[in-house]
Amino acid sequence: MNKFSNLLGAFLLFSAVINGQNQHRPDTIGVSNSYDLDEVIVTGSRVAISRDVMPVPVSIVSRNTLEQSGETNLLPALSRQVPSLFVTTRGMAGYGVSGGAAGGISLRGFSGGAGRVLILIDGHPQYATIFGHPVADAYIASDAQRVEVSRGAASVLYGSNAMGGTINIITRKALADGNRLNVRLMGGSYGTQRYSLTDSYRNGKFSGVVSGNYERTDGHRVNSEYDSWSGYAKLGYDLSNEWKVTGNINIAKANGQNPGTVTQPMLDGTTDVLRGMSGLSIENNYGKTSGAVNFYYNWGNHKINDGHFEGQNPQEYLFHSTDYMGGVNIFQSVGLFKGNTITGGFDLKLYGGNAYRNPETEIYADHIKLHEVAGYLFSHQELGRFLLNAGLRLENHKLYGNEWVPQAGISYKAAPETHLKLSVSKGFRTPNMRELYMYEPANEELLPERSISYDFTVSQRLLENRLSMEMSLYYMEGDNIVEVVQVDGRPQNQNVGEFANKGIEFSMNYRILDNLNVNSNYSYLHMDTPITGAPRNKFYAGVTYSPGRFTLGAGAQVIGHLYLSTGENVQTTNFTLVDARVDYRALEWMKIFVKGDNLLAQKYETMFGFPMPRATFMGGISLDL
Repeated sequence: MNKFSNLLGAFLLFSAVINGQNQHRPDTIGVSNSYDLDEVIVTGSRVAISRDVMPVPVSIVSRNTLEQSGETNLLPALSRQVPSLFVTTRGMAGYGVSGGAAGGISLRGFSGGAGRVLILIDGHPQYATIFGHPVADAYIASDAQRVEVSRGAASVLYGSNAMGGTINIITRKALADGNRLNVRLMGGSYGTQRYSLTDSYRNGKFSGVVSGNYERTDGHRVNSEYDSWSGYAKLGYDLSNEWKVTGNINIAKANGQNPGTVTQPMLDGTTDVLRGMSGLSIENNYGKTSGAVNFYYNWGNHKINDGHFEGQNPQEYLFHSTDYMGGVNIFQSVGLFKGNTITGGFDLKLYGGNAYRNPETEIYADHIKLHEVAGYLFSHQELGRFLLNAGLRLENHKLYGNEWVPQAGISYKAAPETHLKLSVSKGFRTPNMRELYMYEPANEELLPERSISYDFTVSQRLLENRLSMEMSLYYMEGDNIVEVVQVDGRPQNQNVGEFANKGIEFSMNYRILDNLNVNSNYSYLHMDTPITGAPRNKFYAGVTYSPGRFTLGAGAQVIGHLYLSTGENVQTTNFTLVDARVDYRALEWMKIFVKGDNLLAQKYETMFGFPMPRATFMGGISLDL
């Protein structure tokens, strides 16, 4: 902890010195000028609150950042912009599912592949219920208005799977009156092509957004082709000044190949993934009270050829699984008196699915149906320079009965733009259907996993909010972790694992000039029990400069001590990736751009045996019609 103490002391000393020069600034907690507009969050509280005073650390990735990435999938941008978040990759595009799949999400050493990091779309859970993990190819950048990443346990609001944190994808909506159409065409290395079309319309009480995407690549290795298409639509109508209704639907289909490792190439390792999501929201806002009723339904259909190696026979049957998740969440917030907000909510989730290879003899999960019901209360209270919050959730699972989930936090305004924040929260995860019912290690006697997160955060704004910084220290521990052990000579899932992760996170954004911006983040992670796909050190720095019609951007990501394998044969790797992008607005409605990734042509991999491509380039055109 000496390293943490020294860094924290230096940060606080710097803040104190600068604040001595900024005491004339108004004493406000909320939004104070245009540079704060992206700093109001909803993920950690269900209701809008300033990020500065929210005790739980939350990272925000804006619409502009997602567009500048040039990616169809939003995970690459998140991996660069969010401290402690890392995503494994194996090629130019596509992640896949099943063995050898990429898209493994690690947040503070918690694996999304194991279902300990929860993906949300507009606050609704999103994952394949058969296996309990996210499906990376289903999360499309053009569908997102912004992404809020809550770092640390968030089960008090979102229930199971939020042990390590949540990634909340807030979908796009029409922000301006009239019709706006954007078309983007891209092409580049290894036959990669990306096309997208987004149309937004707003007129009076009606608004709507429709988008479509197509992506394909030949891949940089033999048998690494990938293609996908997706469609998204969101329609909204203001019933009155206080009430509005919104409906949205998303469909994504991805076809990919797993080439296997370089030492053992695979043949016929194909995946065919179809995911769908729909939602209906009825919202109210009367000033002192606001809330919503949200219905959602998600589904998936996966066809997988597990492939074979040279000299082996092809698979006789494909693996086939279907899954669904539907539910409703209801919440209402009310301010009983000055500085107070109390939110009460109710969640109902129904989910299930089936999985088989030979539908006659090889059935792994036979239309299993489970459900969870929960209620929670969450309160914010301002007391002078302090903001206190506390929450309590009671969740009832069909198999496990009741689970109590508390959370508490405090934020202190030490100076006009300096906030000290402390939080403690519980997380939990109920075993998924694979662990309970599928394959040889299945064990129906498993119990939920549990974790506790402790966070201390210092946030600082300077220079009329042009410079913002945040540093977090955290300690997370848990038990009842499901692991495969040998019982009576055969493998079985058991609640035998424990963990203790601790680390430090730092992020900074500095708008030096109106057309010159610098941002960076760093995270250090220590794991008592390492997991693959989690780096010990992660650093990113990026700069954007917009002189006239040009916009120039460059970034560097440094990864240190990334675990490629654990256990008896621990292997780690280090690498540095440099990227750059140049945009030129040739006409008011036309922008031409070119981008390069891994410009140092580094030889690296984020998954053992799956080398990534060297320097790659993409170019394209964006039309605003």
